[in-house]
Amino acid sequence: MANGTSIPHTDSTSPMSTVESLTTEQTNDKTLETTMSQITLNTPTTNTPLFVSELCRNHTNATGEAISRRELWALANNTSQWLPEHLNRISFGPIYNAFPAVDTFFALSGLLLTYLMMKELKTNNGKLNWPMFYFHRFWRLTPPYMLILMVYVSLFPYIGEGPGWPKDGAEVNYCEHSWHRNFLYVNNLFVDGYDMCMAWSWYLANDMQFYVISPLILLPLFHYHLVGVAILLAFLLGSTIACGLLSAHDDLPASMFDGGNSQKFFNEYVKPWNRITPYLIGIYVGYLLYKTDCKVRINRFVNIFAWLAFTAVACTVLYGLHKDVTGDRLSTDVAALYTATHRMVWGACVCWVIFACATGNGGIINTILSWKVFVPLSRLTYCAYLVHPIVIYYYLLRRQRLIHFSDTEVTYEFLGHVVLSYAVALVASLVFESPMMGLEKALLKRKERKDEIVNVKVTERLTKLGRDSNY
Repeated sequence: MANGTSIPHTDSTSPMSTVESLTTEQTNDKTLETTMSQITLNTPTTNTPLFVSELCRNHTNATGEAISRRELWALANNTSQWLPEHLNRISFGPIYNAFPAVDTFFALSGLLLTYLMMKELKTNNGKLNWPMFYFHRFWRLTPPYMLILMVYVSLFPYIGEGPGWPKDGAEVNYCEHSWHRNFLYVNNLFVDGYDMCMAWSWYLANDMQFYVISPLILLPLFHYHLVGVAILLAFLLGSTIACGLLSAHDDLPASMFDGGNSQKFFNEYVKPWNRITPYLIGIYVGYLLYKTDCKVRINRFVNIFAWLAFTAVACTVLYGLHKDVTGDRLSTDVAALYTATHRMVWGACVCWVIFACATGNGGIINTILSWKVFVPLSRLTYCAYLVHPIVIYYYLLRRQRLIHFSDTEVTYEFLGHVVLSYAVALVASLVFESPMMGLEKALLKRKERKDEIVNVKVTERLTKLGRDSNY
């Protein structure tokens, strides 16, 4: 942990947690601090005791999702009973196997980029303003990202207190040696387990990297369809094979809850060559929507069969690890197959939902997803993504008493985190995001006006020269 020692691998298949030296609840801060410092946790993936203070200091050892779970286990007084009990529940699958949710956004990103870019290329006869293509993306993401990082890293140590509160902040060395990786969107390539700044930002790095290389697929797809498909398939096959081989070589677990090596799991989890497959699926579905102009008639029975098939496949991805996390761990080869393919399969299921809804084959699903209430919330999703771990960390690290897990408790906390995250996101959007978007629009409009003025002057000059030549 903090001293650089590695977490030993264990083949334990039963997640266990222990709480030592807990007496009675006392309100005295000194007694509570002593009690909290003695809490240890055997993580779901190792049997290594982790002290709460270590967790607070080193929460960026893998990804934001992982450490928030670890802190939660450590701050509960009934984890050893509650966690194994819930892991045995089939309905708990979307919780312990929530990782495919991230691939939903990769698929969406690839689909939207392709659909909009294809329309732009068609409008401009296959040409595009490439400097603006990259600048707009960088400007859209970076200012709120960097400003929130600056405020969070600088002020977080001073906004709370408690027995588990990190006095030097939640980030290692105030991100002094790693913030520039975030700025360049390469922080996912330097995961060493300890100094990744804003660990949950690994997604942004991947998304930006996919965006940068996307023209290698999109341009051939637009001009020479078969060539574009061949390149896309090469990327898809290469990523699938690489992911499977790395998983088999390192004996990676299919889930962080099945007793495998979680550190290696997350080091591979954030790498672009392991995450690009749903993005590629999104690219091709976006191309199909462009080519069909979102007008596809599907036979009613075929449509019903497709919905049932994709629903069944998605449920298999989501719930298929139930035996794996309850003791019957998958073999190395089967775990590697799952790791290599499940993201691509999940991306295809998500893209089917979008394709069906966009082409008028979504039925009630389209009605729900088109609800106008989602529109204002959708404008806050980026800032909500940036700030929600900060909201969760603030809540967890300031706790004065242990959590007693129950379905009601977890549901209540989840809803509270959602509401508060969007409230903070609204402020962040108004302060950091909207001004920068407005500035970009103002600059671009000014440039457009200048271009129009130049064009008018050139036209007038040419007209005058034409008249002079007639004389």
